[in-house]
Amino acid sequence: MTRPADAPDPHLAEGVALFNQGRFFECHEVLERRWLTLEGPRKECYKGLIQLAVAYYHWSRNNRAGALRVARSGLRYLKSATPAICDRVDVRRVVREHEELFGWLEQHPQRFDPQLVRPIRYT
Repeated sequence: MTRPADAPDPHLAEGVALFNQGRFFECHEVLERRWLTLEGPRKECYKGLIQLAVAYYHWSRNNRAGALRVARSGLRYLKSATPAICDRVDVRRVVREHEELFGWLEQHPQRFDPQLVRPIRYT
């Protein structure tokens, strides 16, 4: 059975669901398995999402400096992506919301608060 053209990749859908549940390590694992099989712009999009999940994982483990470093890298990858390349993930919103949050975190050291995490949404 083939998936509909407008449906996200099942790995991405699972990874996004895990991210939105705050299960960042598991999200990273699921997306990385798919990332290893990709090439081109989609690979960079997945890498950005993986790094964003890793950033939150670091923050949740009280490694704020690591979180900030990985978040900056992940957001750089996502800035060049489009929803079509990234299976309809609303990448512009992801970049805007997470840049804002991690920029704020850089200026205001704070322990991890899951309520601050912005969900990944589709277009």
